[in-house]
Parts: sequence; C-alpha cells; structure tokens
Amino acid sequence: MLTKRFQILDKTMVLRHPRMSDAQGLMSLINSLVREKSDIAKTTQVTLSQEKAWLKDTIKSIQSKDKVMILADLDKKLVGSCEITRDPYDVSRHVGTLGIGIIKEARGIGIGTKLVQETISEAKKKLGLELVKLYVYDSNRVGKSLYEEMGFSEIGRIPKGVYHDKKYKDDIIMTKRL
Repeated sequence: MLTKRFQILDKTMVLRHPRMSDAQGLMSLINSLVREKSDIAKTTQVTLSQEKAWLKDTIKSIQSKDKVMILADLDKKLVGSCEITRDPYDVSRHVGTLGIGIIKEARGIGIGTKLVQETISEAKKKLGLELVKLYVYDSNRVGKSLYEEMGFSEIGRIPKGVYHDKKYKDDIIMTKRL
C-alpha cells in the first residue's frame, strides 16, 4: 500500500491509494470541481451512493490491474486524485488514459506534479504501460502547460470537440512515452 509524505509549504502532503472510506471525500472533490465549472468531463454533481458504486468499481479495476489511482491528502484532507486507466482493447492494452482533479484551494503548489509523477510511475510498474494519453480542453492553459513540463506532447486536437459551460472548446490530445 502506497504512502508517501512530502512537505508542501508548511503542510504535510500524503500520497496514498484509495479505500472505500474515501467515498465522501471523493464525492466532495468531484462536486467541488463540478460547482466550479472546472475543465473536466463531468458537469453534474454525484450522490454519495453513486460515488460509492464508482469507487467500488474503481477498486475492482485496480485489483484486476486495469487501473492505478493515487489520492493526495493535505493536512489530512483529501484534496486531489489522479488515475490512469488501461485501454480495454486487445490492440492497445499498453496504453492508459490519465485523469486528474484537485480542489481549487490546493492548486499551484506542486500537488498536481507529484500526483501525475507518482501515478505514471505506478502505471508503468504495475500495469506495464508504455504510453499515457490525456485530454485537456484548450481553455485549460495551466493544465496544458503542466503536462508539457512533464513531457507530454500535443498530438492532435478535436476542434469544438466538447461543449462545456455553454461554449464549444477544442479537445486537445496529449501523449507521453514511458
């Protein structure tokens, strides 16, 4: 079971694996991103029962080596999560898709970088992945620049590929070889 501690500013950050008792914290995290109209694919809030069902499926996927997920606690409060899910197709089982979410108050202090680094490292070790892809909206300049700093390259974009917050946005596809 992963537990890594880091000092960020004057706070302690712990990176760890999810457990069923995290359902409430994960629900709060996703719902805060939805309320903020953050550049994520989810636009409707989730209930605790929906989050518990999702988390149960996620833990099964982790156990069957189809996903890795790492959570970030800052001073014992869940503030972020990052996951990489293996592609389900026979021909692309060496590829995973990354998703990340961090509450607004915890952004810009290095949590995202640590989460992505640790999740990629674990995906390479535990899932044997060779390539990670992600999707980022063109309006998410901070996210795109973070991914570029971490070695991701834009390999394509789908013009007006998403309709988010009453606007069409380009869906940018980025990849990183592991």
